[in-house]
Amino acid sequence: MNESDRGRLSLLLRGALPPAGGADPPPDLWPRMLRRLDQHPAPWGWLDLACASLAGAGLCVFPEAIPWILYCM
Repeated sequence: MNESDRGRLSLLLRGALPPAGGADPPPDLWPRMLRRLDQHPAPWGWLDLACASLAGAGLCVFPEAIPWILYCM
């Protein structure tokens, strides 16, 4: 790679990447997410209820799976 290619590559990289530093980091989104979940809890959808009922029915049909499930946790 000759000097002209290095200069061209350097210009391309400087144009593609934002300058580092100087800007404040973005604010943390986790506290805002927690406040939003406290205001409006996520509702249970039909898929959630179907999965929970299938899991409950499976445990009623195969109660011997309960110790295995508890052991795996």
